[in-house]
Amino acid sequence: MIKFVMINKKNSSIFDFHSYTEGIMEKVKSDLNSNSLEFYSNKETIRKCTFEYKQTDFLVTFTVAATHETVQLKVDVVLPSNDSSNLELHDLKIKIKDSMIADWEQCVWLEDTQSELFAEELYKKVHSVENSLRRLINSIMFFKLGGDWWDRYMPYDLINKYNQRSDQYRRRTPSFDNIHTNLMSIDTGDLIRILNYKTYKLKRNNIFREPDEIEMNLFEGFAEPLNALTRDEKEKLFLFQGIMNSIFFNTKSIEKLHPNLLEKLEEQMEVDKDFWEDYFPPWFSCDSRKFSGLWSEFTTDRNHVAHNKLIDLKLRDKFNKSMSELQKLITEAEKKFEKYTETEVASYLEETRFEAEVRERQQADDWKDYIEEATGIRILEESDIIEEFQENLTASFDNLKDMFYYRSDLEFLYNEPTLNEESIIYTIEHNVTRDDIQVFVLPDIDSSAGATSTVTLRVITKDKEEMFDIYYTNGEAEYNEEQTNYMPLVHDHWEVTSGLSKMEKFISSLVSSDFPEITEDEIASVACRHCGSYSVYYLSDEESDGESTLRYSMGECLNCGKVNTLGFCLRCDKTLNQEEDGLCDSCEAYIDAQ
Repeated sequence: MIKFVMINKKNSSIFDFHSYTEGIMEKVKSDLNSNSLEFYSNKETIRKCTFEYKQTDFLVTFTVAATHETVQLKVDVVLPSNDSSNLELHDLKIKIKDSMIADWEQCVWLEDTQSELFAEELYKKVHSVENSLRRLINSIMFFKLGGDWWDRYMPYDLINKYNQRSDQYRRRTPSFDNIHTNLMSIDTGDLIRILNYKTYKLKRNNIFREPDEIEMNLFEGFAEPLNALTRDEKEKLFLFQGIMNSIFFNTKSIEKLHPNLLEKLEEQMEVDKDFWEDYFPPWFSCDSRKFSGLWSEFTTDRNHVAHNKLIDLKLRDKFNKSMSELQKLITEAEKKFEKYTETEVASYLEETRFEAEVRERQQADDWKDYIEEATGIRILEESDIIEEFQENLTASFDNLKDMFYYRSDLEFLYNEPTLNEESIIYTIEHNVTRDDIQVFVLPDIDSSAGATSTVTLRVITKDKEEMFDIYYTNGEAEYNEEQTNYMPLVHDHWEVTSGLSKMEKFISSLVSSDFPEITEDEIASVACRHCGSYSVYYLSDEESDGESTLRYSMGECLNCGKVNTLGFCLRCDKTLNQEEDGLCDSCEAYIDAQ
């Protein structure tokens, strides 16, 4: 329903109600390209018509009220479907009003359900935008400045203003009388004041400062205070004191002197906290100037809506656009800040856990140091036990390597164990036969007081296996109530020498018995017919004391064990380093000499 009234017809002496309304609607029909206009009720003071516009039917009623002094024409525009959001309704009411406005002194709007609908639609979004910014400011300020940021940093007039409001709201809503509601009740304009708020502090070199300690000037022969006031600063202090003396003499004079007082105080202050620059740029994708401009425009439109002013389609679209832009900026800022706080909180919790672990370790170390000092025992941590075992194992395998330093046919590989899980820590490999000895470590580390840690060493070859254990027992103490002190219950001790010595002897015997020394000269230059490897044993008659002393058969493959047939010298029957029969070097030389 749309209702408005036109008041005081210009040239009212010649007003024909029927022809005037007929002419107005014909003009509207022409301007809006309507196909249908029909007056169906023609009374002396009331005329009704149907009007079709963009396949939508409207009812338009004109009611005239004329006296000797004035003429008024009331217009009702009704959409039978009661769809106030209909955009054609907006076009029609504005077109009728514009067609009549030049003929009347005033136009008074009485009712507009469409404008009311626009206001309801916009005001929901207004609440969303306002509360989003309130929420963001609160979140950032609480995180950066703490829970008391409002009372600690906000100006007194703002605090007092909203404390009074909060008291009223609490009385009306007792369920929420114990929560902080200042930003929820704050005016829209004050929100931007908070964003751009600055706190101030005295400059380091202010006129109120006290001189520092006396420093002797050896060249001038007199004492001069450090940080002393300059002549200009002394003059400013003198003026400030004069203003304050006048105020104390006559308190009413502050009304006249406060501009001078404020000026003098401002000269001594500098910015301490710039709320926008210090806390908001990382989250907003625009600068303070742009956001303040958008918010100022939003505040103006918001007040228009909140104060029940008429809203047309242009204002609705404009306000929707500006609110969408603001909501996008604030929502993006909220998401960025939430992600930041999640990271910061996770980092803080990790740091807190780390500090707690450090404190616990320190307390445990302090207690252990006290027990060790009082009882003479050692209680090692797991890392210390592992380190000691590693040092002993490294020394033992260095001994093995030193035993066979002359063996160029052996390769030694040591991997220092972490002693956290089973692993291969030592390998001795024959470069020719590719046989190897592997040493596995099976750790069982227990750093509890009085507990025994065991490291088992398993030595494995192709057909032999042996286990060796080394131990460490941690110290343990108990409190003696009679002597009121700690006494040793278990003495710490290592048992590694015996186990490592036995292991070294076992490996040494394996190398001597199963890994005979073989040089490259003892390997034939022909490949094994069975496995293709160049591991065929060959020893010339000059290098051998006899077939009975050989560790391997002549022609035996040291890789697969199969025997290969080597050639013989046709003149002296010596074994040759080749597959075919032929002449040895000596016989070739003899024949050449003949």
